[in-house]
Amino acid sequence: MAAYKILALFALLALSASAATTITTMPYLQPTIAMGNMDPCRHPAQVVAHLGRSDLAVACSDAGDDDDGGGGGGDEMTVFHFLNCAALTFGPHVVYYSATPLSEYDTIGTCVKAAVVYLGTALVKLVCLATLLKVPENDSFDPYQELMKIFIGFIDVAGLYFALTQLTHRNISQNHKFQAVGLGWAFADSVLHRLAPLWIGARGLEFTWEYIFQGLEANANLVMTLSLAALGSLMWLRKNKPRTLVPIIYACALLLATMPSITSYLRRSLEWQTPKVVGFELFSSLVMAFISWQLFSACQRPM
Repeated sequence: MAAYKILALFALLALSASAATTITTMPYLQPTIAMGNMDPCRHPAQVVAHLGRSDLAVACSDAGDDDDGGGGGGDEMTVFHFLNCAALTFGPHVVYYSATPLSEYDTIGTCVKAAVVYLGTALVKLVCLATLLKVPENDSFDPYQELMKIFIGFIDVAGLYFALTQLTHRNISQNHKFQAVGLGWAFADSVLHRLAPLWIGARGLEFTWEYIFQGLEANANLVMTLSLAALGSLMWLRKNKPRTLVPIIYACALLLATMPSITSYLRRSLEWQTPKVVGFELFSSLVMAFISWQLFSACQRPM
């Protein structure tokens, strides 16, 4: 894929994320501009200094009457918020499939096969986690637990190996094969881990940034999975690659495979907040995508 197409795709993903965030938050931020527009029932701590208890009770009663008469607007707002978060979480996968030659070569079958393999590996990982790891007593960082998670996480690498080398694919090139496998893998991961929380939580009345950050994490995971699939295709499918690049390819693949434990360390041990962790994931995903692209291009040059 040409460099300008990759840059345009990343820009499109960033614009979609920014647009969904802005559109989602504007209806919630608008009522908080002026004190007179605030709902005293939702913000009692901010208005209790200006209203007496009796006045506050009357205001809340009036607000409740208004909600009874116009509850449809609130329902529409929660659905609107859910749709925006869903578009932010799953939209980039559709955009990637449509904006690349994957749609022209009809690689949807490869994507589906990769998604099925992912579900199988997720089941194996779940059994291993339940068997080998104990339930933590607190949310602190446990090196032994995280080390075991790293080893169990290599089941994903084994699953990608199976999807890239053992599954029968249509007559598609190596470039399209790793992209289709990575896309199907990342989409299945987003559906399995993010669809249910999004459906339950994003339709709540209280606005939260959690599901917007969840969508951004899904975008970072998409880029990282494609990078890992590209490196996997270099390790397992391409025979005539420069020997000097082999250690770099394996080191980058190892770094991508251990990324969940790295983010867990940042959250629990260093106590990074969610925005900072998501920013790190987005930045590291773009860096690894650039490195993987350079390695893939270097291996395609005639020796």
